[in-house]
Amino acid sequence: MELAEIERKCMSETVVEKTWEVPAHGGKGPVSVTLRMPEVRVTDSEGRHIVISPAQADIVSGKLGNIADWIEDGAGD
Repeated sequence: MELAEIERKCMSETVVEKTWEVPAHGGKGPVSVTLRMPEVRVTDSEGRHIVISPAQADIVSGKLGNIADWIEDGAGD
């Protein structure tokens, strides 16, 4: 078995889990985002959640960055 194949096998058997908490702000939240390969779960303060793929999470992250930029630029002024 070559090294790359061994690494893939180890990663596929390893539980990868990380949670980020986003504090409440402006009467909304808090929100938690949990990565547990191969899915990402976004949970709101009422316990509702959506489950998305890591690839979708990457796209959402970019879109959220675009929103922050848009707001900082004057929200379309």
